[in-house]
Amino acid sequence: MAGSSNVCAGPFGAFYDFYIERPRLAQAIGHMVWGVGLAALYASMEAVGRMQDGATILDVPCGGGVALRALRPEQRVRYVAIDIEQKMIDRFQRRARERSLHQVEPLLGDMRALPLPDACADLCLSYSGLHMISDPAAAIAEVVRCLKPGGELIGTTFLAAGTRRQRFLLGRGHDSGVNGPCPPTQDLLRWLQDAGIDAPTVSPDRGFAVFRGRKRAG
Repeated sequence: MAGSSNVCAGPFGAFYDFYIERPRLAQAIGHMVWGVGLAALYASMEAVGRMQDGATILDVPCGGGVALRALRPEQRVRYVAIDIEQKMIDRFQRRARERSLHQVEPLLGDMRALPLPDACADLCLSYSGLHMISDPAAAIAEVVRCLKPGGELIGTTFLAAGTRRQRFLLGRGHDSGVNGPCPPTQDLLRWLQDAGIDAPTVSPDRGFAVFRGRKRAG
């Protein structure tokens, strides 16, 4: 998604989909390959399970559907999943069927130009998308546009400050156009605030981080 496509739609994505659905394996790969922990990614998904009847959840980029592990078949919510690649939408739909999740609505779209009206979502998830594009600030502004006042934003990204392995691997990806630049922590906090997120947090402040906050009322 550094340009107009998602590298996860290829062979790497199939491997990623396999291990990310297995938290213990994902933790091992995260430490071994990137030098980072992934526990916070899985912990942040609890927000999906606490959404009440009638809520709208936006998942962008949805990828192969890692966040579906937190959605229950009996939840009466609207779950809108958006990705720029049809292959990722196809994987997402397969995973939803495997989990008997019938409340999902997959859509093709770019996270920088979402095909949704203003203030339509109660919860927005944005897992591992910001470091894949060249203009993450624009994506944040667009996702927050779709949040209702008081709605919650939760996402993950690699940050500019990280392990030597992380910087080397993502730096090579950036040079070859596979991914975008990793955002510096302070820039990410500023983009979130400028977009309308009240008191955003980014934790940890290096490596692979969870960012979150709520859209300001009014």
